[in-house]
Amino acid sequence: MITIKQIEDLMKITSDTHTISSFYIGIQPQFLIQKKYKILVKDLIKQGTKDLSRYNDEQKEFIDKDIERILRFMNYEFDEKSRGLAIFASSPLNLWQVYPLPQRIKGRFVIDYDPYTRPLVRFFDENEKYFTVLVDRKKARLFSMYAGILNERKEVYDEVQGRHKKGGWSQARFQRHIKDQAAKHLQNVSGVVYDLYKKEKFDHCILGGQHVTRNNFKNILHSSIQKIIVGEIDVALDDSPLEIMDSVQHIINKFEDRQSRRYLKILRDRLGKKHLAVSGLEKTVKMLQQARVHTVIIKEDLRIQGFKCVKCETPFTKDAKKCPLCSKKIVQVPDIVDEIIEKTWELNGEVKFIKTSKELDNLGGIAALLRW
Repeated sequence: MITIKQIEDLMKITSDTHTISSFYIGIQPQFLIQKKYKILVKDLIKQGTKDLSRYNDEQKEFIDKDIERILRFMNYEFDEKSRGLAIFASSPLNLWQVYPLPQRIKGRFVIDYDPYTRPLVRFFDENEKYFTVLVDRKKARLFSMYAGILNERKEVYDEVQGRHKKGGWSQARFQRHIKDQAAKHLQNVSGVVYDLYKKEKFDHCILGGQHVTRNNFKNILHSSIQKIIVGEIDVALDDSPLEIMDSVQHIINKFEDRQSRRYLKILRDRLGKKHLAVSGLEKTVKMLQQARVHTVIIKEDLRIQGFKCVKCETPFTKDAKKCPLCSKKIVQVPDIVDEIIEKTWELNGEVKFIKTSKELDNLGGIAALLRW
């Protein structure tokens, strides 16, 4: 599984003259029957090599070598348990990196002078780590959810007396005893959750169980975890993983929709005040060149040809003889949006993908929130 650090390292790889082949494939179960994914591999490569007119004969030879190596890998080394795969290859740069992915990804084969990382950035934007805690007075079940996969991580059980009074105990004393035991159980679960949070730094938390117990538990959680709670579910602790996953996914979908609408509202407000936001490709690129971009907001499948500097990798919407920032050569790129994403990350900015929005469509599919 690829990490954000590895994506950042990929973004640092670039060349003036040597091509880099980026190959992505998502495997659906039906493709495994009779190795049908091998046909898809060839189709993706065919689509990505329709126009190689901008490359010279030597570059084309290296491209052919990279394609041969990718085909060889897919024929003989590919792990069919993988749901997705990313490969980056460049024979002259001695580059060969293969990353299995836990989720299907849109297939694509791209040739450029740097790795095509946009699908991976989008993958991380869409797949944050969710942690779910189901709790009652005696027991807790802990789940992690990442890239559409729910894993049960831990079960916590504490002995709590039943509701029948012990001999010699007053009813009030016995009820206090039960209450104390239940409170200790919730404190124990809270400690387990916080230890996991410190270790794994999950992004969001979802709570489940009966309303009263859930509320009591929420109040004793560490403040770091209280801040990342995004929803609550009414489920029984003995529900099946499939039932729990459906409830969790419903909360995730609602949360992600709220997040998208929140970004669009901030953008709308700032554009209305003509302050700290721009829309459209030209203005977004201009602000990026000035290092003013805090967050780029992009329509999910937006893809536009453009240009970039071979030295500082600054994106441009129009061709020019040389880069105005460093005086080096400007070259054409198949997807300027990918260059915008990489430059934004380089400047420690954020990237937010929006799945569907007529509002963003009307703004050209791309906009930016500015630092100043």
